[in-house]
Amino acid sequence: MKVFGVFVFILLLSVLLISLMDILLGFKLSHALLHLINPFWVIEPGEYVMIAFLLFITIGQQIMIIIKNYKQKGSN
Repeated sequence: MKVFGVFVFILLLSVLLISLMDILLGFKLSHALLHLINPFWVIEPGEYVMIAFLLFITIGQQIMIIIKNYKQKGSN
């Protein structure tokens, strides 16, 4: 769970940084948030697959660690 927490923490920090930079450039908050979503409007299907694959690796690894720890506690 630590890795997943760090993953989410870095995601939130990067979103905040990008939004604050847009606001400092003079954009409204709504436009700053639209700039965050804009790259997802123009990516191709292969790039969607890569994003899903990276998320699956991150989440799948955490699930495997939880299962491994559960089995070790059950055998003790």
